[in-house]
Amino acid sequence: MSEAVLILKEVGKTYTSSSEKLTILKNISFSVEAGKIVVITGESGSGKSTLLNLIGGLDTPSYGTIEAGRYQVDALREEELTIYRRNVLGLVFQFHYLLREFTALENVMLPARIAGNSRSEAREKAEALIADVGLSDRREHYPSSLSGGERQRIAVARALVGEPLLILADEPTGNLDEGNSRMVEDLLFSVVRKHGKTLILVTHDSQLAQRGDQHYNLHNGELLCV
Repeated sequence: MSEAVLILKEVGKTYTSSSEKLTILKNISFSVEAGKIVVITGESGSGKSTLLNLIGGLDTPSYGTIEAGRYQVDALREEELTIYRRNVLGLVFQFHYLLREFTALENVMLPARIAGNSRSEAREKAEALIADVGLSDRREHYPSSLSGGERQRIAVARALVGEPLLILADEPTGNLDEGNSRMVEDLLFSVVRKHGKTLILVTHDSQLAQRGDQHYNLHNGELLCV
């Protein structure tokens, strides 16, 4: 059995204000083995993005523990969280968040440069990943001259360039039409499998969920294995 790269134990999240107490997640427990693709579905507002934010260290659980790699995420201080995100995570969002003043190649190189790779090392990695997503001929183009699908494919390459232990994808095709959505999905899954990465993907798309190794559904704050 492969080693678990992510372990959640009895994780919950409740938001409290002066007028109400809102429980988003209740006693979430699951683990993910290295190299597996896990898809989490649920209706809008079910807590999918909240769960990813907890794993990514962008929010803290009300109770429970989260372990990713050698880090206990829920116990990290802010400066430690920065190191954790840089060393462990690759992120793909619904919006591409490419820097408009950088070319596609420079956008993909950036995380590798931040991680300490030389410019030549970062360029080599970035060019290989851009080839993987089929956009070598567009690598010197700026985001403004790329289509929505091309921007998201570049975002996939950028998520992988730092050789992350874990990739988190939050509705990565939510802003695309159906044709581009299927293209980006195919590329995301194929590139992740080619590089042996672990992927946690949240989506409302039940068709996409069937392509993962594990499928969970969030309902009423609880995570159910499908």
